Amino acid sequence: MTEAQHRAQGVVGVSIMVQIGDTPNPELRVITSSFSKLTYRGSFTPIKHLQLRSLLPDTEHYMTYEGSTTHPGCWETAVWVILNKPIYITKQELYALRKLMQGPEESPKAPLGNNVRPLQPLYHRTVRTNIDFTNKQGKNCPSMYKDMHYKGKT
Repeated sequence: MTEAQHRAQGVVGVSIMVQIGDTPNPELRVITSSFSKLTYRGSFTPIKHLQLRSLLPDTEHYMTYEGSTTHPGCWETAVWVILNKPIYITKQELYALRKLMQGPEESPKAPLGNNVRPLQPLYHRTVRTNIDFTNKQGKNCPSMYKDMHYKGKT
């Protein structure tokens, strides 16, 4: 981060939406099942046979924009990729995530959960997407609503 914070497009962030559901993501379960050994900063445990691709939702569609990192100093050096479908997590797995703590066991600070950075204005950022807004064959409506408008300088 030391070098990346000073460079345009120095960091890439992939944002995966997580939704509570009855059917958990098997690869996410591999990670969450080890949380009892990883409550505090500095803890570690080996995780074997993790398939990173399986942690991603089954989609090829995304949005992307150039923005900032989510922690202080909020450097404007990140390229964000937001996948348009969620992965699923059970309530029990979410509870396990919320038990993780910031800081070491000797001086725990606060839970990792509910430390979300507030929504930021778009300012003049361009959001790009590969999502298809055209009508699907045999359907009367586009696959996604498209709100386009243009402003001219006068």
